[in-house]
Amino acid sequence: MYTSELVFKTPDDGHYFFGYYDKLQLNKDNDKLLVLKVDFMDRVPNKDDVAVIGYFDLTNQNTFIQVSTTKAFNWQQGCMLQWIGGDFNSKIIYNDLVDNSFVSVMIDVKSGEKTVFDKAIYSLHSNAKHAVTIDFERHHWCRRGYSYDGIFDNKKNRPVVKGDAIYLLDLENNTSKKIILLDDMINNKPLSNMKNAIHYLEHLMFNPSGTRFCFLHRWKIEDGGIYARLYTANINGSEICLLNDSGRMSHFAWQDDTHLLAYGGIENRINSLRKYKKVLRYFIKPLLPLYHMLVNDNSRLSKAITGDSYIIFTDDTKEIKRVASEISNEDGHPSFSKDGNKNTFITDTYPDPGEGSIADLILFDLENDKSFILDRLSSISEYDNSPIRCDLHPRWSYDGNYVSIDTMNDGKRGCYLYRIKNA
Repeated sequence: MYTSELVFKTPDDGHYFFGYYDKLQLNKDNDKLLVLKVDFMDRVPNKDDVAVIGYFDLTNQNTFIQVSTTKAFNWQQGCMLQWIGGDFNSKIIYNDLVDNSFVSVMIDVKSGEKTVFDKAIYSLHSNAKHAVTIDFERHHWCRRGYSYDGIFDNKKNRPVVKGDAIYLLDLENNTSKKIILLDDMINNKPLSNMKNAIHYLEHLMFNPSGTRFCFLHRWKIEDGGIYARLYTANINGSEICLLNDSGRMSHFAWQDDTHLLAYGGIENRINSLRKYKKVLRYFIKPLLPLYHMLVNDNSRLSKAITGDSYIIFTDDTKEIKRVASEISNEDGHPSFSKDGNKNTFITDTYPDPGEGSIADLILFDLENDKSFILDRLSSISEYDNSPIRCDLHPRWSYDGNYVSIDTMNDGKRGCYLYRIKNA
């Protein structure tokens, strides 16, 4: 029986948030909680906005300590702020806009020593010596809610930009190189629905040891939605594996180095229809209102149509395993802690408009096929399903004893910290 105890929440003197779900917000000693602080919450951040970067000292009357600022942030992923190895106690890294370039910055919070890297990061290797990333200037035109403002290169505002790629960053030498080209992904098993679509790469995530990473190749199609392919690759971009080609893939988390938990649909007849441009144009498009009604709710009928659920993929194979349906009926942001327990993961749900925009914080016990609601939190309904929404994005502590979230439960942006108990 898992339960939670709320042990800290950010104060009322501003809007606080962190960002994505796969980063370490709480340091290894569990006494410093990283946050971003801003004075607004009701619009997309623009080029003139500045977020304060700091942490709450949980052993010193929850004092807020400012460390730096950033101009490269969004509501969904923050600025990729996180504690980094080796000790996960003294250094942080984050993205910023400096001299008209998106960069990443590493700071020692004790000494103040700062290192600036030539590119912004997306996913950081566990050794903190490497990272993988995308072109954030291009991403501005593809996914506004997941991008940064401040650089407007109209040459990158087109369906496909030649040379767009995933980059491997060497943080020790401050160098980078392209390892996976977008053009190569488009030419890999091409589909007719790719024609004239807006293509991009995103949601990069290293496995625990950093030997491989996963990513999505996405493109916007004529049914008004997004088609997504889930891939994995070696750290140098070799041995690329297409794990799922159903078109319906959203969020994921590495369970260990070879198993990837992801939410999405498997290939079936309904999902396969979206692969073909003529079917989209003449069949699905006229029925869009009905189609979106069916696939966007969480009813049994919706799941029967799309096949969406949590799925465990075995890397570099065709092996898949659906997580028990009674505990995986809604999309969310899953993650496993670094404490070695691979039988439990934390996730969330999107706000349910039928229940007054309530989102659940949930812990799943894979070994016993059980789920536990740790808390139920309200959102601000007019922000739901928009770029300014506030997903919970739950994040484990290093030792698996705490979980932190972003929330609008108090009518403003804030962060909550819970102690997790297994009774």
